Amino acid sequence: MPTTQASSEFSPLSESTPESSPGPSPKRHCLQGPPTFGAIETAAIGGLAARACEKCRASKRKCDKKLPFCDRCKRLNAKCHYVQDISNNVNPQAAQFVIYQSRPLSHDALFRGAEPLEGITASQILSLISMSTGPGLPQVDWRSAINTFFFCIHPWFAVVHPTLFERQVVSLVAMVDSPPRSDTAGSITNGHVEQHPFPTPTSSFAFPTASDWSSKGVALLIVTMYLTTRMRITDAGEHPIFDETYRTVKRLLSSLLLACVGDPNPGIEIVQCGVLLALYEYGHGDAVTAYRTLSQTVVTARVMDIKPGQLAECGNDTVMLSVEEEQSGCLWWAMFILEQFVQREEVVKDLPFLLETPSRNTLLPETPPMTPASLAGPDGTDHPMSPPSITRHLSTSALVGSERFGGFQLSAKTASLFHQAIRVDKERDSRPGKMPLVATYADLDREIRETTLTLLNDNTDWESTLDCFAMLVGALFTLYLPYLAILEHGGSADSVAAVLANSEEMSTAVAALRFACKMSTDISCKLNADYEAAPKSPALLCAPAGATCYQVIVAFASLCRIFPDEMDVCQANIAEKFESLKLFSFRWGIAEKMMSQLEKKIGLDRNHYLKNSLIKPPSYAVCLDFGRR
Repeated sequence: MPTTQASSEFSPLSESTPESSPGPSPKRHCLQGPPTFGAIETAAIGGLAARACEKCRASKRKCDKKLPFCDRCKRLNAKCHYVQDISNNVNPQAAQFVIYQSRPLSHDALFRGAEPLEGITASQILSLISMSTGPGLPQVDWRSAINTFFFCIHPWFAVVHPTLFERQVVSLVAMVDSPPRSDTAGSITNGHVEQHPFPTPTSSFAFPTASDWSSKGVALLIVTMYLTTRMRITDAGEHPIFDETYRTVKRLLSSLLLACVGDPNPGIEIVQCGVLLALYEYGHGDAVTAYRTLSQTVVTARVMDIKPGQLAECGNDTVMLSVEEEQSGCLWWAMFILEQFVQREEVVKDLPFLLETPSRNTLLPETPPMTPASLAGPDGTDHPMSPPSITRHLSTSALVGSERFGGFQLSAKTASLFHQAIRVDKERDSRPGKMPLVATYADLDREIRETTLTLLNDNTDWESTLDCFAMLVGALFTLYLPYLAILEHGGSADSVAAVLANSEEMSTAVAALRFACKMSTDISCKLNADYEAAPKSPALLCAPAGATCYQVIVAFASLCRIFPDEMDVCQANIAEKFESLKLFSFRWGIAEKMMSQLEKKIGLDRNHYLKNSLIKPPSYAVCLDFGRR
């Protein structure tokens, strides 16, 4: 009988995807007789299954019995398993018909109970952190992973509210440090729980409490926080990014996001995990997957009524918000900020917005304290909590320079400006001669430039606002880069000079692009010089800043062709930006993707521009040494 060997490798989306399952067949896929894993009979009986699949039976849910997979299992992103009664077989003496599973059902974490995470403990989830450590590197404790997150990611992407998170960690510590209540123990591998038999009727088994479920959600959140802090390249070499740990987290989270639609009290940790995982995917160059993850997360956030606050109609802007309201506002703005990064990518720019445009009365997020009070810093010393957030609530209409902004408030404000620029780009006609007049967004242009100059003049810790500079530069490029493409096809240098003299549109666009390029290059020069002078941790670098370097290099390459007399200056600036991309590639995979695109689309050889670079991959010890900042 012809058979097909099915791979037991785990798919990050589902183990029932076409890549890991046999193709469509008019007949059932089944095993007859004693099953041999990997052998699939490609000829079987068509139609519906004789009874519900095992997942629906265990959950006591209605099953449509479709073959090879029921609709509910497809929706939950789970493997669909059918067992047919011997009494229903044509041959009563034959063995059961079993739809193929790559591993025994008892080893599948998502099938150990009726709901996701029911067969997994918080300790097993946290074990994913130590499992992901590369060869020759020290194991990472989950507590130190929390500290690293609050030091590196939280200042510019405040998804987790430290005050509330500290309360959650207290119950998690009690759960993890307490002895197990049953004979289940082990770790998760590839989404499967290893060495965990089903509890027998005589074994001690306690039904999970609300605290159990909450601790598991917090444990999954900690693992996701850890993912966002991982280094991509050190002096030990390149480390895997979309590895087994990522795939396991992805699968567990996908099931939770889908299952919580019918949950009357879903945990906010699910949304926090979704946002951080989407950031991880975007930061390492997979914008399409990040968009999909974020879209699932936004749906769940709407179910939970996660939204920003609104300025009171009476104009009272000094009313204090509860910490829960602060967390809801921060989480919504984190989704909003991430969506602007994702929408900038070419492969996603034609997809619709997931979140609504903030109004002028939409409140910017309250800036939460930097680190939980009970957590020590990554360097082993205690870091006190930052002062409480300012009591005056600021809306998106507030101007940078006229108000005192908190760190995350500034990120949200620049994201709202970036969003307006992206919306202009989506709505305008891209045909030459059909471009809108620059005057239609002159106010937006002016606010972007004034905000940029204010940050350059008033900000002493420019490294902590790289995300803001990236969004401001990205906004200017989004508005004006199409004009540069038109000018490049204008002909000779004399004709270009004539166009600039006679067209206010073109002259304004070129001036704006030169302004953005100079600002971004000046930051790169300082950044590169700092990292060349002494080894520093790239863990503090934010993902979107690397993507902005790509746009700047594209602009300089066009300016070289339009203005040949500026060739030397443009080439030197391109070299600076390539060096910044190299630095960012140690931390984020999106920088490596940008360099590859520049080589393929524009023909710029990175080796030519990096031949004099002194920046080297840091050691693992330096990556965690934040005292060098």
